[in-house]
Amino acid sequence: MIGLSDCRDNCLLEEMSSIYQPVERYGHSTVQVGNHLYMWGGRLPDSEKMKSMHSVVEVCHVPSGEWVQKPTTGDPPLGVEGYAAAVIRNEIFFYGGYNFFHDKHYHDSLYSFNVDTFNWKELSPTTSDPGPMMKSGSSMIAIKVNDEDYLAVIGGWGPSSNNTPKQPGAQYSERYDEWISPTVTGDRPPPIYNFSLSSITNTTAILFGGVAGHDRPINDNCTKFPNPGGSVQWPEGRHIHSSVLIDCGLGPHLLVVGGKGTKDCWLLNINKMKWKKLTNIPNTVTNRYGHSLSVWNETQTIHWIIVFGGFSSVTDTRLIKISHPPSTEDILDKKPQKSDPLDYSQVLLLII
Repeated sequence: MIGLSDCRDNCLLEEMSSIYQPVERYGHSTVQVGNHLYMWGGRLPDSEKMKSMHSVVEVCHVPSGEWVQKPTTGDPPLGVEGYAAAVIRNEIFFYGGYNFFHDKHYHDSLYSFNVDTFNWKELSPTTSDPGPMMKSGSSMIAIKVNDEDYLAVIGGWGPSSNNTPKQPGAQYSERYDEWISPTVTGDRPPPIYNFSLSSITNTTAILFGGVAGHDRPINDNCTKFPNPGGSVQWPEGRHIHSSVLIDCGLGPHLLVVGGKGTKDCWLLNINKMKWKKLTNIPNTVTNRYGHSLSVWNETQTIHWIIVFGGFSSVTDTRLIKISHPPSTEDILDKKPQKSDPLDYSQVLLLII
């Protein structure tokens, strides 16, 4: 059954209910490859069930909203929550993370998961040498430099003992199968974790929020765009939130949902660096942290935002539909059918 709730700011909320729904979780990620979302890991309330879930991947066919659970082969990562994930072609890469139930350790391992074969492959094991430090709460993006694919790992938190980063702010070369340390220029962010990092182009990403030293939540967007203060609309500092890039005809926009200590949703026009608070979106969407957020572009003017899990009284799948330009009739015509299967705040622009 599909429930429909109208909201202002040209968006629509849908409650998606297929025959199968994944187990609720937090500290996970969903990664899009084509028309499918792939979700693995996260912390589950039941430790025994959590162990059995490591060898399966949840797959959502976004156009229909149908979830299925599929077995995997090979050895999955041990860092099952707070890991970083990024995709290059048909492979999803998982870095770092923490395992509360298995070894209570932070990890710096790097794994790949092939969405065609559903096979795991360890690329770099957990070790204090030679890669980045063992940590969780970092972010990772795929970049391309001189037609070569790289993974860039930024931030994160881990224990200080026997955990000196040999390659701070490291990049992993897919071609040469090694970690390298890049040269960083511009307004480098402070040590930070539990922030969001969204790719804009193959060499540019946008960082928002997170926790800096002394557990200080930040809200800055490496060109630095600080909160100007005054009457300008700007979101509160937050961490363990989620963000996603919406690439539409009006230029790239960053959607930020939830976060610890917040219950709101914001949209940033990146070209103008102008925030807008989206109102009237139910707490079932905004009152979450540790959740995942993905976008599926049905057309250049219609975008589905998929929210799953997190700390919340409601942790199943929710959809937000955003339409540009404003057209209530267009939105209502596009709703899913019942027959379908089922305070320091700045933004950092990273140019790599």
